[in-house]
Amino acid sequence: MIIIAGCGRSGTSAVARMLHDSGICVGHDLIPPDGGNAEGYYEERAVVQLNDEIVQTAGLGAFFTNPSREAILACALPLADRMRDLAAEATPAWKDPRFCWTLEAWLDAFESPPRVVVCLRNPSEVIASAMRYYGMVDDEGWRAIAHVWRTENERLLEIIEAHKLAATSVVYDDVLEHPKHVASCLSAFLEHDVQPTGVRTDLRHHRAVLPDEFAELYGRVKNVGR
Repeated sequence: MIIIAGCGRSGTSAVARMLHDSGICVGHDLIPPDGGNAEGYYEERAVVQLNDEIVQTAGLGAFFTNPSREAILACALPLADRMRDLAAEATPAWKDPRFCWTLEAWLDAFESPPRVVVCLRNPSEVIASAMRYYGMVDDEGWRAIAHVWRTENERLLEIIEAHKLAATSVVYDDVLEHPKHVASCLSAFLEHDVQPTGVRTDLRHHRAVLPDEFAELYGRVKNVGR
């Protein structure tokens, strides 16, 4: 099983499309494109719905929340049978940014530990993109999305390290500027030929310098699995 995760607006859809177009199917019933993602989300609808149930039950919808791993596992427990049924019929890969929170809850549903592809983008660009996507304009929105970027990346690293999962990172800039190199690295990590298809540089709207306050965590995510 391959899990594509990472904070939203970090290139998860582009990476999922690259895998999907290379023959690593990411879902039976994919959520279609819309105004927020013109090329499609490449997310299995039923998986997203279950992940939504878990994070909403854990109270993750409110600003500045950070549910514990124990809380996430407790919220997922009543859904365990549905999760196992989905995993039994799974395509080779799934993508959902919510896996930053829920991945640990899915591990018992998989026959073997998944390989994790972590998508990483400069948080300043993530914040700008998310604020544009959600129509936010105030400082509280900026701080809330910064909190999401930090907590999601910290939690995903924590789960990967706790369960010693095989993982690699894909940097957003590299997807757009060096897609052949990204495809080559993914091919080696996944042991499957990955082609640099479907990358659209015209959909990028934000560029920014990496803030010092996020540099340490950014570096840890970038080096995951290395």
